Amino acid sequence: MIRYVLIILLILPSFSLSALARDPDAKLKSEYGNDLTHVPFFLRYSFLKTYNKDWYNSLYTERLDFLRDYETNVAAQKARDKAEAAQAAAEQKNRENEQKMILAKEKARKKAELDEEKDEQKAADLRQKSLDQMVAAQNKSLAAMEREMLQQEHR
Repeated sequence: MIRYVLIILLILPSFSLSALARDPDAKLKSEYGNDLTHVPFFLRYSFLKTYNKDWYNSLYTERLDFLRDYETNVAAQKARDKAEAAQAAAEQKNRENEQKMILAKEKARKKAELDEEKDEQKAADLRQKSLDQMVAAQNKSLAAMEREMLQQEHR
């Protein structure tokens, strides 16, 4: 029983130590091979242009440094692209909001003009109705006067 406990106590720290001692370049090694020779052509070409040295004739540390820089640059470019996309989206949203405000102001102005025209039309209709009533009253008055004159002439 004690033997099993001792074995567990010896094995457990070795697992935890191996977890702590992870290789920071494991991703690069898994993607490009343990010796970092399985890279795409564009990376080999870029390395050749940068260092004037063939990829396969270079040292492991040179390849590692180049790939680390490449990964860093790619991550930074993605972050810049994301920030630019967010800024472009915000600018587009601002433009749309401004357009909506302009349309809302134009709609309110047109509504105010229509309301004003309706009010003017109502006032004109009231004036016309009042005028028509005055004319009708004057016509009645004239007709009554004519009847009176006719009655006075017949008498």
